[in-house]
Amino acid sequence: MKRKDYINLAVLLLVIAFACLRFHFRKYSDTQAKILLDTLVEISAESRDKSVSSIIDSTFSIISEYEKEFSYHLENSRLHQINNGNGTPQHIDEDFYTILALCEKYYTLSDSLFDISIAPLLNAWDFEKGIIPESETLNQAKSKVGFYKIQFNKNELLLPAEMELNLGAIAKGFIVDKAVDFMIQQGVECGYINAGGDIRFFGFPKTVSVGIQNPRDKNSVIAELDLPEMSVVTSGDYERFFEHEGVRYHHIINPKTGYPAEKIISVTVIAKTATLADILSTTIFLMNPDDGIQLIKSIPDTEAIIYYQENDELVSLKSLGIKKYLKKEYLD
Repeated sequence: MKRKDYINLAVLLLVIAFACLRFHFRKYSDTQAKILLDTLVEISAESRDKSVSSIIDSTFSIISEYEKEFSYHLENSRLHQINNGNGTPQHIDEDFYTILALCEKYYTLSDSLFDISIAPLLNAWDFEKGIIPESETLNQAKSKVGFYKIQFNKNELLLPAEMELNLGAIAKGFIVDKAVDFMIQQGVECGYINAGGDIRFFGFPKTVSVGIQNPRDKNSVIAELDLPEMSVVTSGDYERFFEHEGVRYHHIINPKTGYPAEKIISVTVIAKTATLADILSTTIFLMNPDDGIQLIKSIPDTEAIIYYQENDELVSLKSLGIKKYLKKEYLD
């Protein structure tokens, strides 16, 4: 064989080897979106498995099954059955127990501000019609609120007959985490789930850019974050609200007063899990900004940026560690 033939053969072998290598490391990706959890849920995934699209389909199915367990509004949900149990003991599974245990923990840490028994107070407000409830109505609702009245263990929950639970401040984040766990088990190497602003990223080799909505301008962002493998959740007074005589009444209700939280207008929390970010974004929203930052300091691997108005100006308060994630901030 001539020298030229050897060279040609070597080149051919390199091409074949490169092609085999590309085939071996070939990745498939897909992004889909559906209406679930009363919001738009977007799932993106990248895998070496050709069936990545069917994995996303299965993930949507898992989210749907969890919705049937934790939804306040679905009449056939497990939560609906519990809320209508008329004070009789109700069986709960491991996931429901996990949620209750977390709610108990943060009910205590927040001095009872984080309270999933707030349903009667939420029901007293009509944000669609923009009606402020009477003081007597709120006082009656407040008498039915208080997580300390609930009894539960790993298998059973006893909810007083007059009480109802609403898991809106934790369930979405919990479901996102469960869905991400499933995707990873199925071999998905990187991706994200965005459930109406409850976002969790995983497996990305580089940071991912995320914008925080300007709470007073829905068409612009007020800050940009560069996030690694983390979760981010924002709570704001612009999601469900009405205005009356120049006052904005929004859906994040303080269980102690029965009225919407007054000081903060937007909270973004970064945490390892969407569950924790979900809990903390609501909890901090109900606190004074300084107290909210103190709470973040006490919880490892969490950061927050809080927006509120001071002297009619929009200002921010940040946890110390947010600096490593904050790319830009657009404050006048």
